[in-house]
Amino acid sequence: MTVFRFPKGSRLRSIIWVWLCFLWVGCRSAPELVVETVEPLHPAAGVVPVRVVRTANRYELQRAGKPYLIKGAAGVQHFDRIRERGGNSVRIYTANYADVLMDQAQRHGLTVMFGLWMKPPYEKFDYYDPKAVAEQQQEVYRQVQRFKNHPALLMWNLGNELDNHYGDFKVYQIVNETARMIHKLDPNHPVTTTITDGTYSLPAIAHLCPDVDVLTVNVFTKLAEQPQRMTEAGWTGPYIIGEFGGRGWWESPLTSWDAPLDQSGTAKAAFLRHGYQATIEGKRAKCLGSYVLYWGNRFEQTDMWLSMFAPTGEKTPMVDMIEMLWTNKTPANQAPNVGFVRVNRKRDYDNVALRPDTDYPASVSAVDPDGDSLRVEWKITRDVDEFHTLPHNRTAPEAIPSAIREAHGLTAVVHTPKARGAYRLLVNVYDGQGSVSNNSFPFFVGTPDHPEIGIHMPKYRRD
Repeated sequence: MTVFRFPKGSRLRSIIWVWLCFLWVGCRSAPELVVETVEPLHPAAGVVPVRVVRTANRYELQRAGKPYLIKGAAGVQHFDRIRERGGNSVRIYTANYADVLMDQAQRHGLTVMFGLWMKPPYEKFDYYDPKAVAEQQQEVYRQVQRFKNHPALLMWNLGNELDNHYGDFKVYQIVNETARMIHKLDPNHPVTTTITDGTYSLPAIAHLCPDVDVLTVNVFTKLAEQPQRMTEAGWTGPYIIGEFGGRGWWESPLTSWDAPLDQSGTAKAAFLRHGYQATIEGKRAKCLGSYVLYWGNRFEQTDMWLSMFAPTGEKTPMVDMIEMLWTNKTPANQAPNVGFVRVNRKRDYDNVALRPDTDYPASVSAVDPDGDSLRVEWKITRDVDEFHTLPHNRTAPEAIPSAIREAHGLTAVVHTPKARGAYRLLVNVYDGQGSVSNNSFPFFVGTPDHPEIGIHMPKYRRD
């Protein structure tokens, strides 16, 4: 199979490439779908109809005939806290455990953006293979039939970031065929598909996906600029922000050995607020709402990089911030404000290289807005290389024993490992009232391979 990758060149070259892809896609035959009968879990009487409606000057999502602005969270944990904080919806990515999750969402008064998984092309799924495509569509058919009458269902989401690392738009012909099938099976719920923040796929989607009701975009650093970028790329329809939060590890500045620089939990909350106010709150004519990521805890670069809760359940400043944005109210008790971490009196952007088997001073700045006493947890782990790790291979590294010699609140003495390599100091600050804030500090033991590079931007960018 020939894999087309979208070139980074002139606008004219890009346009020519897109239309060549359209011609190639149009010449290929559609796969055959073999339909089997699947009994739905719920009777049709439980259906709450949802529509994307265009009025004179705006787009609007309507549920049971009433305007419905999505105030959502992406994840499978803490559904009760979404509602408590002022949210109304949850995003799930696959049908795994969907019967339990849908019922749980319904109990907590939440709707569900239901992820119908389509394998992304970068995982070597061949969208030119009619048999493979038909088998995948058959699974989508089964899930739609099974859950289409669930009262918590808000909409269907076909795939996640099918444009990531890829420029062959055959996948979007299949997305549209699948969306058309879903509309026949379930006329009561809209269909969306989720892309990255890269805009190169938008002309293809606009041309090839007329049966997709609304576009969903995952965007972090570029959130505040995303509406303008989408308009410039030719997208004029409604959109949902499917993931947003702090700065992603894939778009963060890197040390000379390619370790991403973290933000403190406090900085992530401020980052979230800026993008939300510009793109979600400030663009209601086209934006139908959003899903903040990640509502729960999962390991991705660190156990707290995208997580809005600690592994032990404490909330972060991002939870406080999204509650304020959803409700216009300040939480009764707020998470600590955490600033910079320093090791050997240096910041992370100094490309800190340390000697092996040596003690160094470390410190973190922190204050609690409610005056609560703070407890600081310090640990050192091997750093990971997320740029070459697939999601199903992500495993949190163990804390290195005896790496923290002394810890006295906001200061500590850390002891570097003997082995050369990349490490990370992780600092969590707890207020004892159910909140935590954090930061992390990458450092290198020994001499990095490219110490002269300094801080630089990632080689891989989504667009």
